Amino acid sequence: MKRVSFFLTTVLVLAFISSTLLAQNGFEPKVKVNGTVQAWASMAQTNTDTSQIGFGLRRVRARLKASLSKNIKAFVQAELTSPKLLDARIEYHISKAAQIRVGRFIGAGVRAAGLTSHTKIDIVERPVSAQKWGKATIGGDYRDYGLAFMGKVNGFGFNLTLHNGAGAANIKPSHKSTAHLQLQGIAISGMVNYKPKQLKGLEVGGYYGMGNTYVNDYSSFNGYIYYEPKPLRVKLEYIGWTDKNGPTDVSSAGYYAFLGYRITKCMELVARYEQFDNNTDVDKDEETFITFGITHSFFPDHWNNAKITAAYVIHNEAWDNPPDNNVFYIMAQFVF
Repeated sequence: MKRVSFFLTTVLVLAFISSTLLAQNGFEPKVKVNGTVQAWASMAQTNTDTSQIGFGLRRVRARLKASLSKNIKAFVQAELTSPKLLDARIEYHISKAAQIRVGRFIGAGVRAAGLTSHTKIDIVERPVSAQKWGKATIGGDYRDYGLAFMGKVNGFGFNLTLHNGAGAANIKPSHKSTAHLQLQGIAISGMVNYKPKQLKGLEVGGYYGMGNTYVNDYSSFNGYIYYEPKPLRVKLEYIGWTDKNGPTDVSSAGYYAFLGYRITKCMELVARYEQFDNNTDVDKDEETFITFGITHSFFPDHWNNAKITAAYVIHNEAWDNPPDNNVFYIMAQFVF
């Protein structure tokens, strides 16, 4: 009961501050609609050592951004290939340094996961450890329903997210029915980062999260260093989590090192080395991914709006007699 009272008091105080600041801003409604189309093709070896080839759509996204003033904004995004609501959030910007976010959105978490936009993924897919982290925690789309407090001060950024703990848990309480849709707890995730003005292109940060015991019980963390002084880009990240839902805890971990270099104004060579360990207490279950690729952008000053990326992934497993499951893929991206 004390926790609930504290939570409600905090929300009411913030609401009062917000309403006071809102009175100082005019009503200026604006709406913008845009989207993404990603088409790809691949050639791969399967676990049965048979060759496969095919074409498809990786993503087709529709986005709507709206604002009623400089302080109140909203954002909605949907995936259209298999229709699904991804984002639906309301933001209140208390100042240039702080904001509150509520709805379904990407909260504090792994840097290479949802915090890297799908339009800015370095190669064709995210690092494997980031994908595995999402599926083991809040969900494969990296989003959850919740409330976030975010801000930036003197190069430091912070994000504290209170959320349900699983992106599929959309709580719809009603006084006319029993509370079977309610949860008995919440998940908490927090992260900090630092972008020094003295060294442009550098970002360092870390995250720690605790899942909801009643939905998905886990603990997770990461640490990363991104340094992108053009034409060079270097990214390092370590990701770990512990699944606490079974009779014993199972810990997983992975890391990656990415290197990109623009050899011309419109072309970048990219490479990534990754290692993922599904169970750190078990020997010979590690997987290694080595990726080489190249990206061509049609508009170098707007790099991600129209580009083509081709890559080859060498997949090695530590266990005996692993199958040949390397893959070559190419993806075209159009953002409008």
